[in-house]
Amino acid sequence: MVKKLSIAAAVLALAVAAAGCGGGNDTTTTTAEATPAGEWADGFCTAVTTWESALKDIASQFTDLSSFSQEGLQNAADDAKSATDQLVADLKALGTPDTQSGEEVKSSVDTFSTTIQSQLDSIQTTVDETSGIAELPAAAKKITTSVTAMTTAFSDTWSTIQNADVGGELKDALDSSSACTDLRS
Repeated sequence: MVKKLSIAAAVLALAVAAAGCGGGNDTTTTTAEATPAGEWADGFCTAVTTWESALKDIASQFTDLSSFSQEGLQNAADDAKSATDQLVADLKALGTPDTQSGEEVKSSVDTFSTTIQSQLDSIQTTVDETSGIAELPAAAKKITTSVTAMTTAFSDTWSTIQNADVGGELKDALDSSSACTDLRS
């Protein structure tokens, strides 16, 4: 899954970098009551797999270099930003899983959301500061660093979710949720 997410994040970075899309980020945290473990697991996995699927759909638009256009790249960047904004909103809406380790899991998911937003901002800054062809290699390196940070943040979050679950409730919910099948593989 981490490899799939890495590819999807790279596509996201490419779309954002190529089109120069950006905008503010909403860091308001929604406080919700504890969510039953099964419901939380379904929501988490659905949010992540929906985001990954959206990024793959965006990437599929560019299977041939002749399909690149400024308008197409702008649309891809807009779609990638929308998908990421939706992921962050969905993750925040999950609240805290009703487990012994719920607060630790929620904190890890919040950190993942913040990291994704921060890395998108970093990519945008890099794009904004790149003014010519000679600067593209350095910009690509910075964007790659941001993509790596996104992938690492997801991997860390997934590990925390699986390992922090003292009572095994969340692990059982993740293992039994059909929405989590792709994330488990």
